[in-house]
Amino acid sequence: MEVPDFVDPRRLLARYGLRPKRGYSQNFLVSRHAVEAIADAAGISEGARVLELGAGLGTLTAGLLRAGGDVTALEPDPDMRHVLEQELGGCGLRVLDADAARFDYSAHARDRGGELTVVGNLPYAVTGAILRTITQHRSAIERAVVMVQREVRDRLVASPGSRDYGALTVFTTAGFDVETVLQLNPGAFHPPPKVRSSVVALHPRRVPRAEETESFRGVVRAAFQARRKTLRNALAQLGGAERAERALQACGIDPAARGETLAVEQFDVLARAWASA
Repeated sequence: MEVPDFVDPRRLLARYGLRPKRGYSQNFLVSRHAVEAIADAAGISEGARVLELGAGLGTLTAGLLRAGGDVTALEPDPDMRHVLEQELGGCGLRVLDADAARFDYSAHARDRGGELTVVGNLPYAVTGAILRTITQHRSAIERAVVMVQREVRDRLVASPGSRDYGALTVFTTAGFDVETVLQLNPGAFHPPPKVRSSVVALHPRRVPRAEETESFRGVVRAAFQARRKTLRNALAQLGGAERAERALQACGIDPAARGETLAVEQFDVLARAWASA
């Protein structure tokens, strides 16, 4: 079966008697330009192993298939899975009932025989959880191209000391370089969301800026959970004042500094000192 050309999601909703569901954070991409730009940014070659997160009505899915991808789509909504199977099931598409925030990307990559290209229009309510899961499975991912809220994009590219810099920035950029692909206004979706959106590409770094160990996770979370506190006080809450002093002195970081001022590499050094303190 030949992959169909672009179909406006509003026509598909009418064809199947469906409406967007708020419970699934459904805002369907109606911009053909955006679909083509995302597929192009994914850099899909013939037979590439593609994992789409939240495929919905299959608007982007069809673009990924037309680009030559061997596509597996995750979609938790049974109505959307029915549409996907009816419209694209004959094009080699696999559809799984799965939660992208809890999916085992590494196991799927092993099953498919190699690294994955991950693509998706992420539900804004669970964007952070999905990005955290992606970073934890970095070794299974060749590239990720995802739609996020504009504010999330700003956090992903933020610099130390800026208002948007936070734990999500550190965890993501420890293992990925972040590239902004596209900026989209609400009119590119049906129904239009109340926020603006961005498409970002995550490129795994050959050498990560930091290894995400248990110590690293603990130190970063402590630093930003108590964002306005000094590192001395934030780390004291994690493991005691004496241990905090020893760790900070060992790596030459000012105990009076705040976590939001540290670069990823400094968090890596601090995490190693914390583990040894």
